Amino acid sequence: MRFRTALCMASLFLVFFTVAAWSAPSAARDAAGSLAPGPDSQSLTGKISSVGDAAFTLEVRKNQDVSNVQFSVDDNTKVEGQLAVGAHATVEYRSNDGKNVAVHVVVMPVSGIHLY
Repeated sequence: MRFRTALCMASLFLVFFTVAAWSAPSAARDAAGSLAPGPDSQSLTGKISSVGDAAFTLEVRKNQDVSNVQFSVDDNTKVEGQLAVGAHATVEYRSNDGKNVAVHVVVMPVSGIHLY
């Protein structure tokens, strides 16, 4: 009888400890929240039309309209992939003094495969 009581008590403590651990905020969730875009950042998707030393231009199509948007790249810009003319990219950016500064760029590589 004492063995069952001890086993039940140990199981209950384990369950309570597990629930308490899950309910505590984790550092990973806090860090992931800090990577979220700020309220002043915006995003565009298009095809890269030119690449310079510290800037690139994105060709953005909206309905039938085509516009070119230039972005500056600084030390804080995170680029996933390689900036290349003709590649499709999604750019998260912020505006500073009338200039668009890229915060995060995701580049989809140019492939020779066309579905249709």
